Amino acid sequence: MTPPSSPANAGPGVEEARGTATAPVKTEAGGDGGALINIKVHSQFAEDVFFRVKRTVKLRRLIDMFCGKHSLDPKAVRFLDPGGRHIRATQTPDEVGLEDGDAIDVWLDQEGGGVFCNPRRQHLGFLGVLQLV
Repeated sequence: MTPPSSPANAGPGVEEARGTATAPVKTEAGGDGGALINIKVHSQFAEDVFFRVKRTVKLRRLIDMFCGKHSLDPKAVRFLDPGGRHIRATQTPDEVGLEDGDAIDVWLDQEGGGVFCNPRRQHLGFLGVLQLV
């Protein structure tokens, strides 16, 4: 049995009086331009994070919040839209083409990683096999 002072036994007006009632999300009257959309941010190094953003707000806020939460430098990660294209912080969800429920991938940005050329090695054919001389 729940105690008489619990929220389960409270009347409909009690939550409004306490300020704990959850109001439905309202979109702006200006049309679809200010509508909120939910975006999932999926990364290779952390759990998925969900953000609710306006369609007309620059994605810099989302990028800064994600990087701040995970102690990352925004220049050290790359955000990709569902099509695999790079997302810039100056773009809005409308410019990127994000819809409600879409997922953004976050990858650690890596430059380099090419072949190290050692002058003491000799190429032995088209298979790329190297042998020390």
